[in-house]
Amino acid sequence: MISIVTVTYNNFNELIETLNSIPESDIVESVVINGGDCKKTKDFLENYPGKSISEKDDGIADAFNKSIKLSSGDYIMFLNSGDILLSADYLQKAKSILDNNQDISFVHSNIVFSDQLGVDLYMKPQMKNVGFGMPYHHQTMIVRKKIFDEIGMFKTELKYAMDFDLVVRMEKKGYKGFYIDEGATVKMDGKGISVSEESNSIRECFKILRSENYFNISNTIGYIIRISLFSARKLLELTGSKILLKKLKQIKHTT
Repeated sequence: MISIVTVTYNNFNELIETLNSIPESDIVESVVINGGDCKKTKDFLENYPGKSISEKDDGIADAFNKSIKLSSGDYIMFLNSGDILLSADYLQKAKSILDNNQDISFVHSNIVFSDQLGVDLYMKPQMKNVGFGMPYHHQTMIVRKKIFDEIGMFKTELKYAMDFDLVVRMEKKGYKGFYIDEGATVKMDGKGISVSEESNSIRECFKILRSENYFNISNTIGYIIRISLFSARKLLELTGSKILLKKLKQIKHTT
């Protein structure tokens, strides 16, 4: 079974969109972790057929950890409130791959990213060294639950890049992934904290790489390039060149 985890915080409408995209299936379990005080959300979850918890948490990592403990599936997918599952077939394909290949620890795929500039971007995972940032789209990652027993849970002291930290630890342990390149499987909400707090996320990635003693030559070069590209993008935004930036993104992210 695949446990699809949805973390939500006072965004009821986005939560409903996400849950409506999850298919009813005997291979799927829906787990909702609500850390907000939205009455509509709490009332809805009281009669929700999936599993749920409504209580204050200590941030996203803490909510993720609660969901892992509550999940009963062999595999876990983190589909946050506002993200939309586009392909139900992806779940069956991922399960089949993981069931039949014990050397594969996770499956991942492509996304459509709803950019804050008002354009949907088709994005493949960069799959470069982690110095560049997340090598996979974490919304599409379906991972074996036992991984968390082997390398530990999400670190609650991290507020922005807890998924990046997990991937770094997975990479250091030599876990192998499988890339399903068959169109976009998830539509990602561009209003999430990973986007709005990107500069803080980049700084947190630096701390993670340093604490994990993972600043080898390639990761160092990748991180420098990441900082340079981020700075150039912010400069375009500050100088009023959002139309140019939008066009550049459309050129880069095409099917």
